[in-house]
Amino acid sequence: MAPGAAPATTVTTATTAPVQVRLDELSPTVVRPGQDLRVQVTVSATAGSGTGPLTARVLTGASAVTGREELASWLHDSSPRPLAGRVATTQQLPAGLPGGGSTTLSLTVPRSQLSRGAPFGAYPLAVEVRSAEGQAGIARTVVPWVGRAEEFEPLRLAWVAPLTLPADPELTAGTDQQVGAAWTRAVGPGGPLQHRLDAASGTPVTWLVDPAVVAPPTRAGGLVTASSPEPAPSLSTPATPSTPTSPTNPTTPALPTPGATSSRTGASSPATSAGSAATAPAAPATPGTAAPSTPSPAPPAASTPAALAGAARDAQQLAARLKALGDDQPLWGLPTHDPDTAALLDSGLDDRLREVLYPSGASPLDAPLGRSLPSSVAWPADGRWDTDRSTQWPLLTGHGAPTAALVSSATVASWRGTTPGAAQRSAGGLPLLAYDERLSAVTAGTRTASDAQLVQEFLGQSLTLLGELPGTRRTALVTIPRDTAMSGPALRRLWTASGTAPWLRQVATSSILGQSPDASGPATGSPHVGVSPLDAERISALEQDAATASGLAQVLPPEQVSAGSWTTGVRDLASARWRGQPGSWETLRHAVTGSLSGTAQGIQVRPSTINFLADTGTIQITVTNALPYAVHGVRLELVPGSPKLRVDRSPGPISVAAGSRTTTQVQVTALGAGTVPLEARLTTPDGTVLGVPTTVDMNVRPTSVWVFVLIAGIVGAILVLGLARSLRRSPTRAQRELGDTHAVADAVLGPHRSPKDLR
Repeated sequence: MAPGAAPATTVTTATTAPVQVRLDELSPTVVRPGQDLRVQVTVSATAGSGTGPLTARVLTGASAVTGREELASWLHDSSPRPLAGRVATTQQLPAGLPGGGSTTLSLTVPRSQLSRGAPFGAYPLAVEVRSAEGQAGIARTVVPWVGRAEEFEPLRLAWVAPLTLPADPELTAGTDQQVGAAWTRAVGPGGPLQHRLDAASGTPVTWLVDPAVVAPPTRAGGLVTASSPEPAPSLSTPATPSTPTSPTNPTTPALPTPGATSSRTGASSPATSAGSAATAPAAPATPGTAAPSTPSPAPPAASTPAALAGAARDAQQLAARLKALGDDQPLWGLPTHDPDTAALLDSGLDDRLREVLYPSGASPLDAPLGRSLPSSVAWPADGRWDTDRSTQWPLLTGHGAPTAALVSSATVASWRGTTPGAAQRSAGGLPLLAYDERLSAVTAGTRTASDAQLVQEFLGQSLTLLGELPGTRRTALVTIPRDTAMSGPALRRLWTASGTAPWLRQVATSSILGQSPDASGPATGSPHVGVSPLDAERISALEQDAATASGLAQVLPPEQVSAGSWTTGVRDLASARWRGQPGSWETLRHAVTGSLSGTAQGIQVRPSTINFLADTGTIQITVTNALPYAVHGVRLELVPGSPKLRVDRSPGPISVAAGSRTTTQVQVTALGAGTVPLEARLTTPDGTVLGVPTTVDMNVRPTSVWVFVLIAGIVGAILVLGLARSLRRSPTRAQRELGDTHAVADAVLGPHRSPKDLR
């Protein structure tokens, strides 16, 4: 203990905290010999009734932390190991705090309380507030100490920072105003991306850029909405799916007479006679023409709303800033929309979704930058690079094998308990840029209560890292997470502090690629990354959404609706930005799926009942379009539910005006009598099913059946009559003339005749 130091004390953490203590500033951030330390805190009462008299005191540890795990435990565990240290200074609050009140305290630790014998170290420090009952609140931090002689090899420090979009569903789904405002929040002058660029002035940072940051939606009508498009008001919907054909009995369809057509269903019963091949229905509607109802015209394309125009200007300004960056802040490109390739590799995906997520061609950044960004460094969102990823990664992305991968040091085997260096090599020989897991986790900005605590933790962790091998030249890489909560001012504060720390030397990330990498093996550590919402089931659903979006793009007019907005929604759902954000992911998922299904279900086959009295002929199927825009090239597929009916020829492509209906003719052949359910499916040219299949009930009565039944009935009646006549034969003419022969014999021979007399 230094001369004049206060007596030693032991500090524990109270189970309840009547007051909250927030560390606002430590000045200087790194203490050197001959310097006092000023500690500024804000003390707030958490109890509504206020507090009694309080005493604030600063306690410093007698010895430096001996390892990185010990430092993390001191700062973040709810019950860390008690601090055996000294009371460096105190300040009284005799009046206490009113309920909900707060006050700011500035306490100065004299240099005499800070003298250390070690050349450097990170020392624990606590600001404790006590009441009459004991500890009322505490804030814990760490103070780096460096002596006059710098007895170490400075640690080289490289930075990688993301310029990616936040996990905000309104960037894709919502009204024009909502989407435009979300983009302005993300990429505008007051957004986090511009603030990061401001904070990095003078710091060698390598930026990992998602090209989608400069590609907001630019026109109305192309945004994903959570509900289906408003139906056109002119299209009337039938009250019942079954169509009566008899005006006298609307509930029981009657068999139509030859040549009659069923009304309102758009289906006809062909007029045929026995032995005829087929006859056409009476006056069918021409395929592709609307029914007599008056369709509403498709809404005209609106001009770009002000909110979207403002977002486009913000994106252009961001692109201009990126183009103006110097050589000390290079840009590395990510795949557009930053897909979570690691999660996609774990579950697999089909070729259609792969082409959507990893399209070929120029990225949205190429034109504003006037060049293509290098994009050969892979950044798996889970921080891992397994042995088989060197082969699987290029097969999935289709962009060639990466030249390096950005991975967490937690996934790299350590050497004798030390933290792995930044330059590593996979088992397959791929260079790995291993970012320091603990330093990078600090920059997430979610584990500390204030910017000052974050800066002190980062400095303490880096100094403890230096202490592992103080005489060895080492390089550490810090990768700021995609979902960092650090504000621009907090980053500026961190980069300023790390740039002036005597044990740190800022270097370019590219310098790591030029180092001789260490052969690394697998480690059992887990990176601090959120769980991806993309599992096998959800990826399968995305595959279906991608297929539906692709199919709708083939039948909808591009000037009326932007099918690209659905594709953008699918790409956004596959992004790495949603790790640890399942609620936001589900919100966007619901919007994209609802918009797709609502549009697809706007084109349907009207349910009906058709009476078919022929061996072969045509029926009419009605297709309705409740959408406010026309559709073209729709295919109709009919699948009989029984072998009693055969569809001979499917109709050609169908076009339906906005808010209208049309009928199409289908050639069928009856193979038996009975009720046959006919499943009607509408598909796009590539086979994507639109909406839900509809059932058309067919009452099939082939001509040959009822004719044969009639003939058989007549023949049977003749046979029955002949048999009955033969059984009940009438008397012959001779019998009718002679009368009763026995009576005549009695009269001539007498009643006592013998049988011989009758011979």
